[in-house]
Amino acid sequence: MNILKLLVNLTEADPELLARLGSRREALTRLGSLTGKAAMTTAPLVVGSALRQAYGRGAQTITDSLSLALTLELLENNFYSRALGLVPNTPAVPAGFIPTDLRPGIVTVQQHEQQHVAFLTRVLQASGADVPTTLNFDFTGSKNGTRSPLFADVFSNFDTFLQVAQLLEDTGVRAYKGQLATVQSDRVFLTAAARIHSVEARHAAHIRILRRNRNATVKPWISPTDQSITTAGLTDAVYAGEENTTQRAAGQTIPFNTLPIDAAGAGQASLEKVQAAFDEPITATTATNLATLFIY
Repeated sequence: MNILKLLVNLTEADPELLARLGSRREALTRLGSLTGKAAMTTAPLVVGSALRQAYGRGAQTITDSLSLALTLELLENNFYSRALGLVPNTPAVPAGFIPTDLRPGIVTVQQHEQQHVAFLTRVLQASGADVPTTLNFDFTGSKNGTRSPLFADVFSNFDTFLQVAQLLEDTGVRAYKGQLATVQSDRVFLTAAARIHSVEARHAAHIRILRRNRNATVKPWISPTDQSITTAGLTDAVYAGEENTTQRAAGQTIPFNTLPIDAAGAGQASLEKVQAAFDEPITATTATNLATLFIY
């Protein structure tokens, strides 16, 4: 998720970042030409080198942004890794916690998150920044028992686990959308962001389908008919704004309420379809606040 998160934080701290990097487009073109395993191995070094050229070593804002990006990926990777029993010195999940037929899909999602961690770690190293080594996660939301848990049975009840997974994945997808405008002027960064965003969207749809197959009232995409799984003032920010029925193009509001989108279900039913058809962005601050619900 968070290479884009990294970029938006950098550009918020320095609005001239993209212009500075753009002057080194020849070096960044190497990143755009990478594919497959070569990209996973080499791309972080190219990005890190470009950032180092743009700023030099030791810029605190770069270090902070890179560290935050990696922290968010570590959060997701740790979440799935714990469910798979891959994290040492943590309580074991019950035998059969993940149904046998569903385990391969969870393994795939975890491996994707692990690759994101590896990517950002190498970006940090290549840019000369320190890599975070110790982070504490509590996916019950109790912050190590200092407050009432939000999801007390997250690793003993598979349905609760899927609820938390949905919240994390939907947050990631919306966070990417919130930052696209920041990187759209640079083809290399925009391409990297779009690729990771599409993977996050696949994760979100997969988790939602798993829940739907277990009789949860949820669609494969964010919908106003989804059963609420959030807590007011805390996790409800994941879906705040998704009720929007207004979109703009070329500076004009699109009149969905009068367009023949659904002649058989005009009025409110048609507008509910508009809500589901457009996923709304969230800010970097909102995404960070949601992630820190599970960090202490």
